[in-house]
Amino acid sequence: MDIKIPELIIEGVYTSDGAGVKLERIFGSPRTVQITDPFLLLDFFGSSKLSDYENGFPWHPHRGIETITLQLRGKTYHEDSEGHKGIILPGELQWMTAGSGIFHQEMPKPIYYGDKVPSIKDDANAGIQLWLNMPAANKMDEPAYRSIREEQVPVEEDDYGNKIGVISGNFKKVAGALNESFQYELAEKINPYYLRIKTIAKGKFETNIPEGHRAIIFVIGGLISVNDKELVSEGRAVILSTKGKLLSFYADQPSDVIIIAGRPLNEPISWYGPIVMNTREEIAQAIKELNDGTFIKENNPLWQ
Repeated sequence: MDIKIPELIIEGVYTSDGAGVKLERIFGSPRTVQITDPFLLLDFFGSSKLSDYENGFPWHPHRGIETITLQLRGKTYHEDSEGHKGIILPGELQWMTAGSGIFHQEMPKPIYYGDKVPSIKDDANAGIQLWLNMPAANKMDEPAYRSIREEQVPVEEDDYGNKIGVISGNFKKVAGALNESFQYELAEKINPYYLRIKTIAKGKFETNIPEGHRAIIFVIGGLISVNDKELVSEGRAVILSTKGKLLSFYADQPSDVIIIAGRPLNEPISWYGPIVMNTREEIAQAIKELNDGTFIKENNPLWQ
């Protein structure tokens, strides 16, 4: 079977965003989108120091993209411009379709276990945020939220003893939480895969990703080798070819890995911060609407 070949290993750049949240930007700019399409940005944030993240990401707009947040440690409060509120806890996700436009804020906080073990607290907060581009024909769709609880994510054990959380797409015959739990029409256009694999020591992992899909492996923790060649350590991503179907890697030690994959859109990109459209004219229109107060098109985004 044809295999997906590593084309590039990316080491993130340390930066800050929002109101000074320190994070590692694995990729995320008009210069990288050609090799990550349909994915736009991948941020890895994590710190045990409150000062590194407590100011969070205050109110900001989004249009034309989907944001997927996976909480690893701590918790994140979120709220949108229409009054929807929630908390993302470890192992949970928020899949937000910005569509025609929405304002929201995300405020990471620590978790304190005082109600169970009074002497223990955890000041750490960590997570991953992924931006998925939307097709030109859908960029002005109605905004929507999908909150995915940890127990909604099917976890399968493969023949090697690895545990695979199926967030989106499928693994073997198991459909992901997004596919099973929520109406998601864009899946037919991009067919996104999002898997989280917790490997055993000396564990091999294999799965098939459709021919033509761009696949990306990101190592949250541990060390893997892809196709018995390229070593990929914690905090790094490997971009795999769109050609081929078989995706495989080997973990010499227990590792925590995500795989994202999707059908490239191959559409022009015009990018202005948290707004990603196809033309400069669309960006100019978005800025005008932000200035004159007409940016929000839907008064009651879908909440699932």
